[in-house]
Amino acid sequence: MKQPAPPFDDMEPQGLDAREGERRAHSPALDGLRAISILLVLATHLLPLGPKALHLNSTAGPMGMSLFFTLSGYLIVSTLRSTATLEFVVKRLARILPLSYLYILLVFFIFGLSGRALLFHLGFIVNYREDQMLPVTAHLWSLCVEVHFYILVTLLVVLGGRRTLLLVWPLCAAITVIRIAGGVYIDIPTHLRMDEILAGACVATLPVSHFRHPTIACFIWIVAAGVWALTSHPDSAWLQYFRPYAAALLLWATISQPSNRLVALLGSRVLRYLAATSYALYIIHPLTANGWWNAGTIWERYLLKRPLGIAFTLIVAHLSTFYWERFWIQRTRGWVRSMRMKSGRAVGRAQNVVGT
Repeated sequence: MKQPAPPFDDMEPQGLDAREGERRAHSPALDGLRAISILLVLATHLLPLGPKALHLNSTAGPMGMSLFFTLSGYLIVSTLRSTATLEFVVKRLARILPLSYLYILLVFFIFGLSGRALLFHLGFIVNYREDQMLPVTAHLWSLCVEVHFYILVTLLVVLGGRRTLLLVWPLCAAITVIRIAGGVYIDIPTHLRMDEILAGACVATLPVSHFRHPTIACFIWIVAAGVWALTSHPDSAWLQYFRPYAAALLLWATISQPSNRLVALLGSRVLRYLAATSYALYIIHPLTANGWWNAGTIWERYLLKRPLGIAFTLIVAHLSTFYWERFWIQRTRGWVRSMRMKSGRAVGRAQNVVGT
């Protein structure tokens, strides 16, 4: 008689054990990359980066988002390869929904978001309906791409097991081919942007090895960072098609670093704090980039209002991360532990029945 499997151990991890997946997901160097990504995005939306002729604002944005997406793909696939599927889904929902839904509802009541637009936002499909966005919700297109990616990789595992995660390679290439065929350097619909996440997912399927020589490792990292910046510049033309792969190259160069000063810098306390609050910073920051905050002379906007707005964003992001979001995450972890215990007891009873 076949013994029933507990629901939180529905599929055995293949190729990556739980300890390795946990180690990948909590690498201090990757915290540094996440901090860099959010700093680039905040700088793009909140600051005038100059000289203007260099198009630094329109370069920093794609740099920040491509790095954020690539990191997300890497961490999500690393986690999914070492975590039961149902547990993965529950934890992702607990991580994304509480703050995003709270923000959307606040916008609905304060800024007059229409009921129709509310449904597009709550359903994470607003990246296909830009006409339903407000200035304070325009950045939420990225959450739509993220959620669509979660659905994709979850379906791959449910339908074909963890080995099907290798399909992220041809899927990534397919998205890039679609972009090239349409002449799309950068856009927000999922089918024209998900290759940035899939590129990081591809890196997650590779074994991790480290460079032996610290100097060579740092040199490769610097070159990768330069290529990433180049492919993010709006004047780099067709090179922008390779932005996802340049960000993935930087990610690979980071996880391949030996213990050196670069890793220590990326894992510094300040960058780790920014990484911890990055999700809240991203969701909240448009509130101080629009309306009254963006009115007045250049001096009023950038010497008075921007510092106040940035301080406000940092404070609210801290409260959200360590109180609001933590509350839901801890509740979810408690529920997961409870389900594991119930599953373990159910398996124990089934084994006793089989034994008799």
